Amino acid sequence: MKPEALGQIVSIIGMGLTVLSFQLKTRKQILLFQSLGSSLWLLSYLLLGTWAGVYINGFFIVRNVIFYFRKDKKWAQSILWLPIMVVASIGAGALGYQTPWDLLPIVGAVIGTFSMYMSNENMLRLLKLGESPCWLVYNCSIPSIGGIICELCSLTSLVVGLIRYRKMGFGKS
Repeated sequence: MKPEALGQIVSIIGMGLTVLSFQLKTRKQILLFQSLGSSLWLLSYLLLGTWAGVYINGFFIVRNVIFYFRKDKKWAQSILWLPIMVVASIGAGALGYQTPWDLLPIVGAVIGTFSMYMSNENMLRLLKLGESPCWLVYNCSIPSIGGIICELCSLTSLVVGLIRYRKMGFGKS
């Protein structure tokens, strides 16, 4: 099997984990499934030879682990993590920059970093609505079939998740 074909298959599996994550109730569950999905996206983009996607998803794994422990571990509670992660997301994208299309996942990564930092799950979902279109256009430019389907499904899943959990309120932590 050609690497590109395997990359498409892996992207479809990553899509399942990513879309499912927005239906989970807690921030930790969302971050865990996002990390698992990012691991598969990293592999998919590696097989497709799109380096911005590789580096940014590697960054996503580290970011999500740090933010996962934000409420539990003293080392992860520093307010400095947010600006560090924003700069790191830009740096990760810059490492893999090949074409102007690679600017889209960098913008998406910055928006997603703010999203994943949120304590409120509905605010997390709402901000993710800004990240997903960036990845959708990027995946169309590659093209990544699983990536395109993922972002279309993610947008739908985000809206459904926001509706399902609207009773939680945006002010609740």
